[in-house]
Amino acid sequence: MSADAVALPGPLTEEYTARWSELTGRWAARPGTVLGTLGPDGTSSQLVAEFLARQHGLSVELFATFDEVLARIVAREVDFALVPSAYQGLTRFHWHRDLRLQAFFPQATPEYGIAAPAGQEPPADGEGPVTVAAMWEVRRIYAELVPAALGDREVRWVDAASTQHAAEIAAAGGARLAVTNAPGVRAHGLRWVATRPGAEILWTLFGHADAAEVPLTA
Repeated sequence: MSADAVALPGPLTEEYTARWSELTGRWAARPGTVLGTLGPDGTSSQLVAEFLARQHGLSVELFATFDEVLARIVAREVDFALVPSAYQGLTRFHWHRDLRLQAFFPQATPEYGIAAPAGQEPPADGEGPVTVAAMWEVRRIYAELVPAALGDREVRWVDAASTQHAAEIAAAGGARLAVTNAPGVRAHGLRWVATRPGAEILWTLFGHADAAEVPLTA
């Protein structure tokens, strides 16, 4: 390993610290700064946003999709956007000329897994597709956890905008199973079929590129 490679963590640590120092200083100077992210209550994004809000006196606004989060921050209706690195459309935030990556940090998600309506038996082995509600980003969890009896069954995906939406779809009968998180299971009366621990992922915080020149949202 080269000397330059060994020295790399120092500058990275300094950059991380400088970004957080600048950002938390702005938040401290303006209590109630508006942070937008994906809802509804119980999504991993909402849980992380509320954690930041408690620590730094922020106001959280939730939106149905990250498309809407992007639109609202570009329209200056929120001051910052919280977006997980696992989101497939994250590059649209990175490359938007009006936005700037302000900070980033690791944080674990809640427990995830496959869930079914509590009053129904999960699908058994047999023929025909199994309907599964899930966000695109977490579909691979199904293949990781699917019970052996369902391993050979075709999957018919039902698109969901969030983990909570996936749980809601299954609870309403729109899918036999859902890939969701622990808050989704509790909120919608589902039961676990298979679970895995949450994943530690990177969370990104975007602000306006000209943030130093423009007042924060009232």
